[in-house]
Amino acid sequence: MSKTAIVWLVTYFAGVLYAFKDPVYGLFTYFLDYYEHPPLRWWGEEFPDLRWSFSISVLTLVLYFIKKGRFKTVATPWHPQSKWLFLFAANAVLVTLTTAVWQEKSWEKVVEILKLVMLYFLITRTVRTKKQFRNLLLVHIAGIFSWGWNAYTNPHRRAGRLYGIGGPDSIEDNGTAAHLLAILPLLGTVYFTGKRWEKGLCVLSAVFAVNAFILCNSRGGVVGLAMVMGAGLVLTKGAMRGKVFMGIIVGLLLLYALADPQFIARQQTIKDYNEDSSATGRLDSWMGAIRLVEDHPFGVGGGGFEYLSPIYIPEIVAAHKGQNRSVHSTYFLVVSDWGIQGLFFFMAFTLSTFRELHVIRKTAEKHRNDSTTGMTSLALTLGYVGLLGAGIFIVRAYAESVYWLPAFTAVLRDIQLRELKEIKEADAAALA
Repeated sequence: MSKTAIVWLVTYFAGVLYAFKDPVYGLFTYFLDYYEHPPLRWWGEEFPDLRWSFSISVLTLVLYFIKKGRFKTVATPWHPQSKWLFLFAANAVLVTLTTAVWQEKSWEKVVEILKLVMLYFLITRTVRTKKQFRNLLLVHIAGIFSWGWNAYTNPHRRAGRLYGIGGPDSIEDNGTAAHLLAILPLLGTVYFTGKRWEKGLCVLSAVFAVNAFILCNSRGGVVGLAMVMGAGLVLTKGAMRGKVFMGIIVGLLLLYALADPQFIARQQTIKDYNEDSSATGRLDSWMGAIRLVEDHPFGVGGGGFEYLSPIYIPEIVAAHKGQNRSVHSTYFLVVSDWGIQGLFFFMAFTLSTFRELHVIRKTAEKHRNDSTTGMTSLALTLGYVGLLGAGIFIVRAYAESVYWLPAFTAVLRDIQLRELKEIKEADAAALA
């Protein structure tokens, strides 16, 4: 057995043991599996199929219910985005029962959504303190460093695009690029507020993750990156804008230094989309989704667009030798599969998350008690902008990071409210 496999196994089972002390360690172990999932790695071929992620998530859920009485209760049991997520999941069940055209596949997608709801619940309930939240961010920064390192040491490319680097829901180039966009802004928060070793981890992660992003050669990812930069300048002012501007400059310099000819050539096709068959195919797919929604406004169930693609995009299916095709957009997939009401719930979920992040920043500015909270809120906002921006051209409806970031937002708001309550109680005690 390789050294890498041994280290992974020791770390995984150490996380299992520590989860009996505090379920948050089970959550961290779940993320370890996400970033280094054995079935996706060469060193994991020697492992038995023990459903590593499912096993640790179920264990964490059970331990949470056993131990929840020993921990501080959450400050806000129901965050605004939570109710919309549950409505989105309930709608998926209803559509599958009533209008789904491919029920077997639709139920598979419902199970995926319910797993994401469970994961959202676990994050919001097990991460309770500022230290735990900090460690949560460090786990993800280390995770994208591991992807970047794997891409640097053993880059597999197909048609000039990175392949085989990523997690279970993002093993291909577009998914990997979108996930990197979600996490990269968090490097700034940890770098500006971290210890020396944390700063070092952030620097290494930035270099290797940006290199992996370039190797992905994803045009949707580049569009998302441009949206991150624009949002960073629009949403900030004063000293914070200066830090964001510095981060943008550093990022652009890394892109310039690491970009290869294949990346440059592919990104130049963005401005000539009408001459690129892949880009025009996306537009045709979107028009097909619009026609499908006109015929089936309440949705056709999970996998429904792909199932009906020979009807709504016959030219594209024929061009791919009769292979059913995806719609290549998060939002068009949601509205075609889960209906207009499903898109409404999904958009309400994402927009209420942005609203919650805005409230966190405004509260931090008002009280001036913790600039780190406001900075973290900004980083989560930018990560979500990049992820959802890339989602215009990439299917991310069932990607875990789309649900992680709203859960992180809920945790951050809980921590902020709890700290403000403690400060208020301390002030009242001092005056008594």
